[in-house]
Amino acid sequence: MPTPPKDPKAKVASPAQLALLREDATRTLREMEEAIVRTRNQMKMMETLMRRIRRMVESGKNATEVANLANAAKGRAATSDIIREVQAARHRAQQAQFKLAAAEGSTMAEIARAWGVSRQLVSRMVKEPSPRRKKA
Repeated sequence: MPTPPKDPKAKVASPAQLALLREDATRTLREMEEAIVRTRNQMKMMETLMRRIRRMVESGKNATEVANLANAAKGRAATSDIIREVQAARHRAQQAQFKLAAAEGSTMAEIARAWGVSRQLVSRMVKEPSPRRKKA
């Protein structure tokens, strides 16, 4: 049962709405966890690649030849992609958490303090439509 809102102007969502918001928050948090795992794996691969590149440079190989041999462009692009992916997942998860907290009756200021962000950011994210995700 939802707790009554602390702010008399705030509306607490119905149990069905809260269940949907909680499901969305849970799903987006799971997506973020998965993106973080992929990021960690990519960082480990980049660590190995950089070690290999450093050793080739230390041995006196030409820098351009080293970049081509190590396929540095592909590694850099993959790392940039995964960082963008985790940022998008973080945004979706944060937005879902803000919407759930607001539906539970928390004020924008309370949510902002809990997350260490501005009240304006919370307000904007609660109002903006949830991003559409690509179907798997």
